[in-house]
Amino acid sequence: MIFALVLVVTPGIVFAQSPQITILTDKQSYVTGDTITLSGKISSLGSSNSAVLQVFNPFNVLVQIGTINLAPDGTFSKTIKAAGESWASDGSYQIKVLYVSTPILATATANVSFKAQSTPVSSQTTPPSQSSTQLPSTSQPTQNPAQTPDDQTSIEEQIKQRIALANKLKQQIENTAAVQIPSWVRDTAQKWHDGTIDNAGFSKDIQYMITSGLVKVSGQITPSTTFEYIPSWQKKVADWWSQGLISDYDYVNSIQYLLDKKIIK
Repeated sequence: MIFALVLVVTPGIVFAQSPQITILTDKQSYVTGDTITLSGKISSLGSSNSAVLQVFNPFNVLVQIGTINLAPDGTFSKTIKAAGESWASDGSYQIKVLYVSTPILATATANVSFKAQSTPVSSQTTPPSQSSTQLPSTSQPTQNPAQTPDDQTSIEEQIKQRIALANKLKQQIENTAAVQIPSWVRDTAQKWHDGTIDNAGFSKDIQYMITSGLVKVSGQITPSTTFEYIPSWQKKVADWWSQGLISDYDYVNSIQYLLDKKIIK
């Protein structure tokens, strides 16, 4: 069965067109390891033949971002793997599709339920007896491999992960509110999108976010790191942010995601 979830959100700006985005998911709920099959349609396309896909976990932390290719009639299809550390928390995950092709702006969200499952412990089987007349053993019965302490440890680990994600989100919000992003950062993002500057030039934006604490890094990345590889679809996100079509938080969160996943380097 296919489930349709439709929600169109447009800001308080008058646009020439107001397309509708329909999002379809193959199920309403998923567990660890499932593949979420996403499809849908944008009723009216502009010059852009792609949209941005974002996935937020129950703490509203961005856990996945990418692009969706659109067919000439506006239809699209995409699969998402519900696995890995990004899918460590139970609850409602928000799948967001954002389409911008000036003067068109439309977003749609679909919420799906997710249940994290730990890897099942394989029970060890006893080799079959050589003799069919062997009497049952009088030793103590073997304890079930799925022990209560293991289950408790799994629950405690999930709680720790949820607290860590919640604290990370709170810190990001506080940093974003406390630090005023200079206008030159937005200008640099626009120039990078337009091709006026290269990845090395755009790296100054990321360096500023690291220095100001807007994003957190670890390991070999420093405030002076120059990023040679940045996915081209991030240019579209930078363009939207430079035009004020998405919030500072959404944009900074997309950079944080790229850093966390080591997509940019």
